[in-house]
Amino acid sequence: MIKVRCLGHIGTAVGARDVTIQDGGLDASDLVDRVRAMTGLRDPGFSRYNTLVMVEDGEAFVPAGRAVRIADGAKVALLPFSHGG
Repeated sequence: MIKVRCLGHIGTAVGARDVTIQDGGLDASDLVDRVRAMTGLRDPGFSRYNTLVMVEDGEAFVPAGRAVRIADGAKVALLPFSHGG
C-alpha cells in the first residue's frame, strides 16, 4: 500500500487530496498512471512528464526521467509543475 498526497490541480482532478494505492512496490511512472486513472478523465492535466514525485525520505524526481520503485508502505506527494505555491 502506498499513501499518496495529491497537491494542486492533481487533487482537484482526482477529487481527493489523499488517496491510497493498494499495490506496493510500484514504479513511480506506474504510480502516476494509476492516480491519473482515478480521475476518469482522458487528459487530467498531469502526467509522468510534468509531475514531481516527492518520497518521504526527501527524494524528489520526475518519474519519466528515471526508473524509481516506490516501496510498499511509502508515503509520497505528487506535485504538478504548474502548482502555484
